[in-house]
Amino acid sequence: MRPKQPLVFGVYPFGIAGGPGGVVSGPADDISRIGEALQDLAGDGPPLLVRMYVTFEGSMAAALDQVAQFAQIGSLVDLSLNFHDRDGDVERWCEFVAEVVRRHGSAVGSIGVTNDANLFDIPLAPDGAYPNALEALVDGVFVASETKDRVAASAALGFTAAGEVETTSDAESFWRPVAQRGGEAFASALDFAGLTVYPVGFGAQVPPARELVQRTTETLTSYRAQLSAVGIPGTVPIRVSECGWPAGPGRSEQDQAEVLATIVNTIAGLRGEVGITHWELFTLRDADTSSRDLFGHFGILRDDYTRKPAYDALRKLIHAHGVRVGE
Repeated sequence: MRPKQPLVFGVYPFGIAGGPGGVVSGPADDISRIGEALQDLAGDGPPLLVRMYVTFEGSMAAALDQVAQFAQIGSLVDLSLNFHDRDGDVERWCEFVAEVVRRHGSAVGSIGVTNDANLFDIPLAPDGAYPNALEALVDGVFVASETKDRVAASAALGFTAAGEVETTSDAESFWRPVAQRGGEAFASALDFAGLTVYPVGFGAQVPPARELVQRTTETLTSYRAQLSAVGIPGTVPIRVSECGWPAGPGRSEQDQAEVLATIVNTIAGLRGEVGITHWELFTLRDADTSSRDLFGHFGILRDDYTRKPAYDALRKLIHAHGVRVGE
């Protein structure tokens, strides 16, 4: 068991969300209001990390342009490189990953190579829906690590996997092949293992607190066990890279605040036992507060940047579990 260190908090800041029904979006993002909210949420602690997604669809130039825009923010950026190449061209993907690390590996704080490559049964949104995603994960991590060493880059390297127990693949279809392809060298190349966590996130009912605690605990402890089973040691920290719970039809904004508080408090309680260092919110602002789609309501701000109860709840959680000035 590790000592309980403060959690590092982060957030996806934009008002667009992709789910099983497609992309949900609404009013344009207001960069100044995003900055004000992030500063206010951080309080007297360090600035929040900013999680950014860049989707590689086969065009290296377009994806590199987007990375360059985000890299201007600097070391606060937690960059997720998503593999959405319908052709499954792993060689071209690896060239892209290497170029990102070469150009920006000392500007951004961290780089995740693939996002939810183990999630196969949701069309188009996760990387696992695309051909050769497993190979893109393992080979991409290798080339990122090799490039990082060659150019003496500083960004932490890792990946993010899906943690929903009922939808992720089993050990035989994903984790064992990862171990076979990557071996000990794969584990050695990692600075972190990210996890997407939406415990009881999409059911029709608001879950009881006891069920939330149980499912969150099971998801995190199961992930640590999966990592250990494929040779990724407990010294590689887990980052909860994407986590949230939407309001919306059948779910009040107060429900959202209470559920998020339960989830974050549970994860904070597990951080020493499981080795968790980060928690990042999806998302700062609703994609579309008027939408009937749950994916329009993940924000702790409404789409006009007015606060929901979850905003103040998260601010208190960051104060309780994050790094404070002088620590």
